[in-house]
Amino acid sequence: MGVEHGGDGKQKTHSPNDTKTSQIDHQSAWTWQFISVLVISYTSMSALTYVVVCLNAPTELIKQFINDTNVKNREEALSKEEVESLFGLLVAVVGIGSIVGCLTAASIADAIGRKFGIFLSSVTGACGTLIMALAETAGSYEMLFVGRVVLGVGLGWNLTIAPSYLAEMCRPSMKAFAVVLNMLFQSFAFIVAQVLGYEEFLGNKEHWSLLIGLPVVVIAVHLLLLMFCPESPRYLLMKKSDYEGAKAALRKIRGIKDVQYDIDLLNEELAESTVDAQISVIGLAKSPVLRKPLIIAIVLGLQQNWCGTNAILFFSTSLFEDAGVSTKDARYATSGTGIIFFICNIVSIAIIPRFGRKTIFTAGTLGMGLASAVIAITMVYKDEVEALKYVNVCVSLLIVASYALGPICVFWTMLSELFPHSARSAGFGVAVTGAFTGYFVHCYVFPEMLNTMHSYTFFVFAVIDVLTAVFVVMYIPETKNKSFAEIASTWTYAPATQTATPDSDAVLYPKEIVIEPASKDVPEIRFSPPHFNSVKRDQE
Repeated sequence: MGVEHGGDGKQKTHSPNDTKTSQIDHQSAWTWQFISVLVISYTSMSALTYVVVCLNAPTELIKQFINDTNVKNREEALSKEEVESLFGLLVAVVGIGSIVGCLTAASIADAIGRKFGIFLSSVTGACGTLIMALAETAGSYEMLFVGRVVLGVGLGWNLTIAPSYLAEMCRPSMKAFAVVLNMLFQSFAFIVAQVLGYEEFLGNKEHWSLLIGLPVVVIAVHLLLLMFCPESPRYLLMKKSDYEGAKAALRKIRGIKDVQYDIDLLNEELAESTVDAQISVIGLAKSPVLRKPLIIAIVLGLQQNWCGTNAILFFSTSLFEDAGVSTKDARYATSGTGIIFFICNIVSIAIIPRFGRKTIFTAGTLGMGLASAVIAITMVYKDEVEALKYVNVCVSLLIVASYALGPICVFWTMLSELFPHSARSAGFGVAVTGAFTGYFVHCYVFPEMLNTMHSYTFFVFAVIDVLTAVFVVMYIPETKNKSFAEIASTWTYAPATQTATPDSDAVLYPKEIVIEPASKDVPEIRFSPPHFNSVKRDQE
């Protein structure tokens, strides 16, 4: 074993094969077997995302169904405000289900495994989709709400478990790219939902229920193919102590017999994971060094759904009509938002590794803020200048482009870098809860905001985006190519005479920070700020 002296005078040991293993790690592990598992896993996520967004095109048809059903069942017509409020609630309630799903996903994945966790999420999502699709036949608009909540639970499980399932099959250099790909699959679902929502296809009075229920067929095929996918080798080795099962799964994923390198990586991670207890959500609030990333996770999670993008993605048809665009043209313009979202997600995959996270997030957020202010102005003067309605459509697409190029992808990348391994699960849980809470509140109150504030609604989003950009510039450190210790050093100002003992609810040690061990031979490495010269950098 080689010995390396860190900036704090402590010794770090490493294997003499470090160079060789680093080369192996960066060799292509994108086998067709792994790509097949990736596509099968993310197919369900795409199908469930489709159901979430497909209500945009048949918005008026669903509102009419809600009112007609209420007249038939209760012999009472609903006011326009009541219908708008109910539709806003219908769009929003998926967020409640998703919060429940996200908060329980880790326990379910540990109990039944990642693969069957995805299976359960897909079945749950399919059940919710069927309940919604049968609402018209049953003559009950309440079924739309029930199905939407059930769908949300399945989506929450899937959004949490599927990326983890794939990340646990990746070598370190593959993880970031594989996880970000889930946004690409989701954005593709936007396009399909919007195109099929054309009145010429399924977005009409006769077929809108079929538009909602169509993904059940896709999910059924996904479930069949999922049965042939291996379980996560990390889960088999670390949770089930099934060494042979883990090797068999790795052989299936890598397409080779010799998987010892991957087994060594898992063993090293297993040795690391036994050193520090997992940090709870309460532990995040207690720990001075984790309190700051906790605040960042909450603020950015809420902002994800209050930046103006959801107003475009979920209510664009109504917005474009209000701006003076014809109903038919509004639907075509809506499909443009999905296409832009998809293309910009592809571009973001290329630019995130090249530029700083902070820079990309700030630029994208300011772009959304500026575009939101322009939309507000164009809506104010749309009746005086005919051409402004087309400017409104173009600027709406600019909001979606700014969001897809940076904030949405950087948000998840930054979270994984702001929290150490032992606190990552709790950190993501808080962030996702904040994101879906913001989603629920936004989707529920947005129709009322539009009715009350009219053209000035988007000024609210502009202000939120500008404040968020200021928050990012002033409060968030750059995380690109930095270890947790280096990031933590930027906000750790403890007296040198203080010390603390690590426990399950804390990772800050005022005098020193404990970083996950570099190898199984080193139980833990401590760094005293500002000496972080020898910190092992996280591999992307």
